[in-house]
Amino acid sequence: MRWLPILLLISACGPAKPDPDASGTVPPDELGPRWAVLEAQDHRNTAALCAFLQDSSATIRAAAALAFASVQDTTSRTCLIAALKDPEAGVRKNAALALAWVADSTTLILLNAAADAEVDTSVQRMMHEAGFRTELALRKHDALFLISYLESNDQDIRTRAAQQLARLPKEELITEAPGVLHAISVEKDPVVRMFLVGALKHNATTEVTKTLRTLAVEDSLPMIRVAALRALGAKQDNDLLSFLLDRLGDADVGVQQTALEQIQRLPGPLDGAAIWKVAQEIPDYSIKIPMYGMAMKHGDEGTRMVCRALMKSMAEQDLGPYGNAALIRARTLDPEGNPGADVCEPVIQSKASAIMRLAAFESAFAFYGDRTTPQVEMVRRVLSPPYDEGLIAAVSERLAEMDSLPIKNMLHKTSLETIKDALHPIRDLETLQYLDQAIAKRDGKPAPEHVAPPFNHPIDRARLAALKQGQQYRITTTTGEIILAIEPDAAPGTCVAFDSLVTAGYYNGKYFHRVIPNFVAQGGCPRGDGYGGMPWTLRTEIGAEGFVEGAVGLASAGHDTESCQFFIMLAPAPHLDGKYTRFAHVASGLDVARRLQVGDVMTRVERIP
Repeated sequence: MRWLPILLLISACGPAKPDPDASGTVPPDELGPRWAVLEAQDHRNTAALCAFLQDSSATIRAAAALAFASVQDTTSRTCLIAALKDPEAGVRKNAALALAWVADSTTLILLNAAADAEVDTSVQRMMHEAGFRTELALRKHDALFLISYLESNDQDIRTRAAQQLARLPKEELITEAPGVLHAISVEKDPVVRMFLVGALKHNATTEVTKTLRTLAVEDSLPMIRVAALRALGAKQDNDLLSFLLDRLGDADVGVQQTALEQIQRLPGPLDGAAIWKVAQEIPDYSIKIPMYGMAMKHGDEGTRMVCRALMKSMAEQDLGPYGNAALIRARTLDPEGNPGADVCEPVIQSKASAIMRLAAFESAFAFYGDRTTPQVEMVRRVLSPPYDEGLIAAVSERLAEMDSLPIKNMLHKTSLETIKDALHPIRDLETLQYLDQAIAKRDGKPAPEHVAPPFNHPIDRARLAALKQGQQYRITTTTGEIILAIEPDAAPGTCVAFDSLVTAGYYNGKYFHRVIPNFVAQGGCPRGDGYGGMPWTLRTEIGAEGFVEGAVGLASAGHDTESCQFFIMLAPAPHLDGKYTRFAHVASGLDVARRLQVGDVMTRVERIP
């Protein structure tokens, strides 16, 4: 009974009708019979899509095959395998793509056989790539298998193999360092090299360390320097401090931020005087403030007094929500007094921005330490009215990482029903998921499987008909302009929703709240802390194009839960393919996107006429 008001709220995202053209009339519906395929895709109707694979129109059959990439229903394997023999190359190609996300070992054999018999080289390549993606899922922890594919002539396959290799755990990577070092020396593609450099993490041999230090300083590409710093930082060796402090002077902002992150990961104790000296010379507050906090944590009494006074003075100013949040985190590093109670808890209980309250909670949670009475009491206060959805999500996310005993002390069964009733079933979906995970951990049960919400956001057909492939949008930020070009052919529902939000002015004034060098810049959260969403969800839409550098996708809390937050890829991330919706790409301004930092504002987002 709660779906009716949700559907009524959809109109708040923007005009319900497409904009008139120059003559004052609504553009004609150019979707034709493909609309039925799109509706079947949106309603996850596998039977209807399988029937469309038998349609007399090759266009309909190709659309139906591609729709299965979004639906990802394992029961579709039979009709997709049959489609590999379709007379039209486009149908066979799309069927292979869709199979990549649902194939099992038996399907892999059939897919490889189809590739051997395929006469169209572009289709054959897709079949080979789909087969390799399937093998990656089946043999994800086979390091030698991954290294063997680094000799492939297919750049996409080498990229996926290198990234999967870099994501292996420490014990599986250490023995493979010689093979990885050789691959780095012969690899020409910078993206593949970036992932291979990441695969050297945890390895502390003299040769590996020397290679990483050289790359972090001398390589001409920031993406390689960032990857080298991360691989070095994974060792968490205090002797790296001086080297990392020097890298704070790199010309690239992503390298600077990565060096800071690795310094923060060092276990200590560190040279507080050296940190303090460098902190004074840095003009960027996003680096200066965390460095002051570390200088206060590791410095002598004189350094602590100066840092304490400086940050207290900063706290009397308004540095903006993210600057204020950084200051809260830094002040909590004070080894004297009780910054958890004195600095953080007043903010948690205040009407400060969601960004600041989240920073205060996370800092206090870490300061108090697991199982301590102050930590338990703080969590209980956060889980009491008035409820903050973001803080409930943050609490639940951290509780799910603990063992069951402390969770029982903090998460009482009597309060759960009241908390859940206070949360919106769709807008607060991510919070509810984290809460369910914490409950399962408390009760000694496995984490619950993701269940997509019911269909609740129909696509405006007239608005979709008015959108054109490549329609551009200007994002004016405090760093510069970024131009996006949407891809409604691959992600129609997402593009309609994005266009609606843009024309309604929703994104104006929103922040980029998450920036990870060599990965993503993400923004559009209504709360600004990453836990916000809309009272509706979109269907995950998967097209043929993947998450290469400059691709634009929607954040989600699982399949079919997309909403308003979007991200710009700062480097390729093939592990996102098939899991997230790509709906646009950066047409210009990728250099601006690379310079984005947490807290940068989208002053205006507009459709370009």
